[in-house]
Amino acid sequence: MILIFLAINYCFSGVLTLEQYVTSSFEIEKVSLIPQESVTTIIQNKQSLISCSYHCHQLAMLSFFFIESNSTCFCSSGVDNNIDKNDNAGIVHGISTQKVSTSYIQEGGQKVKGIHKQPEPIDCLALFQQGYTENGLYVIKPDVSSNITDAWCDMTNGGWTVIQRRQDGSEDFYRNWEEYKRGFGNRTGEYWLGLESIYYLTRSSSSLHIYLETFMNDNVDPVSAFAEYSTFRINDENDKYRLIVAGYNGSCGDSMSHQNDCQFTTIDSDNDNYNTNCAVTYGGAWWHKACHRSNLNGLYLDGADTEFGLGINWYTCWGHYYSLKETEMKIRRNI
Repeated sequence: MILIFLAINYCFSGVLTLEQYVTSSFEIEKVSLIPQESVTTIIQNKQSLISCSYHCHQLAMLSFFFIESNSTCFCSSGVDNNIDKNDNAGIVHGISTQKVSTSYIQEGGQKVKGIHKQPEPIDCLALFQQGYTENGLYVIKPDVSSNITDAWCDMTNGGWTVIQRRQDGSEDFYRNWEEYKRGFGNRTGEYWLGLESIYYLTRSSSSLHIYLETFMNDNVDPVSAFAEYSTFRINDENDKYRLIVAGYNGSCGDSMSHQNDCQFTTIDSDNDNYNTNCAVTYGGAWWHKACHRSNLNGLYLDGADTEFGLGINWYTCWGHYYSLKETEMKIRRNI
């Protein structure tokens, strides 16, 4: 169960619409969980943290819990300012004041920092250019017509927006069209940002960087590699998020350009050039042709595999019979 908590300092007056609330300014400072005895109202079926926060605000409550696993929102009249005693895994907590939200979540024994600056910047590069240099979770809004979303930002290397990560097999990537369109997963772990967000992010000229890593005990060479493309974008949903990729530079061969000009195929939407659905045949949604030389959304397997093309493949480096341990895809506007 993932438990999310924020505390709201009411610097607003009057009744706000949800859109006004989302676009209003606030800042979060670290505090701990509010005590259970302060909880006064429970609201079921709130699908997001923002929705929960908004409805508690409408009830003039000071803080809230949001339980993601069952979409339950707890509004509270009080705040516990003891910041040390409740550092439980999976908790985001804070107090709201003005323009930048800073929240904290426990992941694997470490605190992960989350930033929500309002109005939301278009991508991680925009945040980096505004002086944000710490890796972490940030809220972005890729386009005026797109929804806000959170993404992992690689600030160490200059403001890259991570759009995909595989690392331990904890997330199921064998999913349908709507899930790949919206995005899924845990932004601090394995995730797919979402085709719609990637489309809006790449409407401006962008580059793609891919990191690839093998299982250490497999004694394969090389242990890791990278591929970078100076041109990367996808078209809109009407064109099935067709891939445009070019300008390769890397350390272990170009396995992505083969997929250039291909539409995206999922297990329930066959847009490839093969006589069967490549996403079904090879265990992962991708810009399949007939079918792939790369398949970074393939099944998570343990390295060497006897099934042709079934795992997380990068053909030019490890062939179709080796499934990678880690991958990360990240994009950045060309400047």
